[in-house]
Order: sequence, then C-alpha cells, then structure tokens
Amino acid sequence: MPEALVDDHRFGTVELTADPEGGAVAVAGSQLPPVSLRRTPDAGSDRRSPIGTRAAAQLELVVDGSVAAIDPGLGFVSRRSRRVDVRYADRHYRFTPTANDRSVLLRDGRQLGEFALAGHATAPHATAPHTTAPHAVVGADWDAESDIAPAEAALGYVLAAAFGIGAPGFVKSAIGAGAVAPPF
Repeated sequence: MPEALVDDHRFGTVELTADPEGGAVAVAGSQLPPVSLRRTPDAGSDRRSPIGTRAAAQLELVVDGSVAAIDPGLGFVSRRSRRVDVRYADRHYRFTPTANDRSVLLRDGRQLGEFALAGHATAPHATAPHTTAPHAVVGADWDAESDIAPAEAALGYVLAAAFGIGAPGFVKSAIGAGAVAPPF
C-alpha cells in the first residue's frame, strides 16, 4: 500500500496510507485520531477520483470510531461539482477545490485550512515548512485563527487523499485539458 508522511506544523507527523485497487485511504498520527474512507466491496471503480467512486452509497467514512455521512459531488466539468460534503458531530464539512492545485476544508462555511500538493510547481510553499518529511506529498496550511480539532485535520487529510487536490477550471475541464491531482 502506498504510504506518505506529512510533517504538519500543527499536528505533527501524519501518516497517509492508500490502497487504490481496494479503494481505501487511512490517516493516523500521534496527535490525530484514526480516520478512514473505503469503497464498499460491491462498488465498481471509476477514474473520476483516486478512491474509485463518487457515489455516496458506495463509501464508508469512519472518523475516530464514528460513522460520518459523506456526499461527494458528481465530479464533472466545474470545480464546484468536485466538492465533497461530510456530516460529522453535528457539523457540516466541505472539501472543495479552489484552483488547479489547491483545495480548502470548510466547517459550517468557515475555512479551516488549505491543502496543496507538495513540490507542485505552483505550490512551492507546500514543501516547507509544512511538509518536510522525505515522502511528503500533500501539505495543509491551517488558518491561524481557526480552532481546528485533530479529528477535523485528519478528516481533511483523508479527503485530500481520497478525492485529490485541486481541479481545473470550467474551460479546461470542458475540453479535457485537466485532471484532479491525486496526492499519491
């Protein structure tokens, strides 16, 4: 299973594990609770997202031992269609692309942090200081004023790994000139 380590400036070392063929992603860390997302065994696999499906009925999300409701957008032409909504602990979370190489995590409409691919040509800030581990592939830049909980951070990382980061704009998507960047 592919594995990546991220040195998160707020939550320490984050371990991302993915099984693309089996449709599973997990996040763990010394300061984070376990979060996992997996494709159900009866689900087919498509190429619209790294996890292999965007059908809510075919996904199982577990945050710190509790099942959370997940509702991914269809993931077609617009960035907005690639958003992922989650209901957990009486809160609404949205993971949504904002640029080709960036996505944000929102809680009840308020931005908690921004995710970018480490080493991406247009996202050099993601390589340091936020992702300094040798296998880092994704970086999170947390809003300095947000009161983000460890479970929320882990949720953001698992959504980034499962659905990719960023998305091309409408025109590039319409002509087939862009794709979501998986972090593995």
